[in-house]
Amino acid sequence: MPKKIFFQKCSLKNIYFLLYIIGGTLETIIKYNYLPQYWKEGTDNKIFNLPYRILSLYISNISDLLCLIPYLIRKKLSNPHKEIEKLEIKNEIIEGKNEQDIELIYNDELASASRCKTIIIYSSIIAVLDFLNYFIMHLYVIIFPDKKPYIYNFDCTVPGNIIFQFISSFLILKMRFHKLHLFTLCLNIFIFIVLLIFDLIIIFNYKLLHGIVYLFYTLTLLCLSIEYSLGKKVILSSFISIYFLLLMRGAFKAILSVLYSLIVYFINKDVLKRIYNCLDNKQKILFSIGNIFIQFFENIFLWIIIDKFSPDYIPLAIIIKQVTDFIIDIIISRSIEDSNVMGWDLFIRLLLYVILFIGVMIHNEIIIINMCGLGSNTKYYLDLKLKNEELFSEADDETLKKFETLNEEDKNSEIEHS
Repeated sequence: MPKKIFFQKCSLKNIYFLLYIIGGTLETIIKYNYLPQYWKEGTDNKIFNLPYRILSLYISNISDLLCLIPYLIRKKLSNPHKEIEKLEIKNEIIEGKNEQDIELIYNDELASASRCKTIIIYSSIIAVLDFLNYFIMHLYVIIFPDKKPYIYNFDCTVPGNIIFQFISSFLILKMRFHKLHLFTLCLNIFIFIVLLIFDLIIIFNYKLLHGIVYLFYTLTLLCLSIEYSLGKKVILSSFISIYFLLLMRGAFKAILSVLYSLIVYFINKDVLKRIYNCLDNKQKILFSIGNIFIQFFENIFLWIIIDKFSPDYIPLAIIIKQVTDFIIDIIISRSIEDSNVMGWDLFIRLLLYVILFIGVMIHNEIIIINMCGLGSNTKYYLDLKLKNEELFSEADDETLKKFETLNEEDKNSEIEHS
């Protein structure tokens, strides 16, 4: 490996990153164009914050339940002949069964029941985590109704999210941390600290943000990182499709949403009544319907990335989406000064995000650095080592054959001389 830095080959599966980013960009554009339509002129906007967020929770539930359609299509298109063959094999076993066969069949039933139990437990936990992702920000709006729940672009939450995702994958998926992963983790921690200092300067010196919102965002990111790792675990251990997992998540989350709505109704009926104001004209209805389908496809592409790659690849899409949101913000506000960043630290934040993106690519072995032992435990290096060992063994076999042939020739020559 004479090269110090080189890239892995791209595959067709990388298109799911592009599709996820397109979905997220469309969702951002729709929100920018139709979000002001939720509030009527001359009214206090803050009273509609919670109803709008509750409606967003309902939209998320419906988008998850729509996964029933691809699940049924996938089930219908699956090969029925394999299932028939399995049934025939089971019937043959049952016809010629003995005590040992009965025990094996019984164990198979226990394994199937255990698998169903595992799916239900993990799906319910994933649904709770996804529900908390919404509910935590609902709490912020309830506790601080006069404060805007917004943060700056290119802030410290993204490197924090990456750190959470790497650690949760390490703990839940039992992924090994080699020198390469420790290097990228330390890099993310460094960038997080630098951006956190910038954010604290803005919060305390300029007083343009409500600092408590960062705590709430941190909790939501922690829930999401654990959710993605648990989702990958149940996909690997129980061999279920992402459509079935999202459908189960939507079903459990719908139950939690109903209970939550009942609590809100008994505490303050007006909150739920104001949801009607979010759907009282065609524009708002079209926005909500469009948001359902956009979130539906966005969720599918996100979980395809988790399924085909790993949760550690999600930060790549998140960083790119952060940049696209920033560009949309500039286009709509028509000025960098009017967008959601400070001028003096903009280019430093952009530079740190570029380094952050490269660090995630190194962590996932898309970029391989063959320096200081960082590339020693990568998949590329191990495959190359295996290939070299196979070539060496083939060479050894040829050498041994030549050596055996020479021994036989020496023995034959000795016999002839004798």
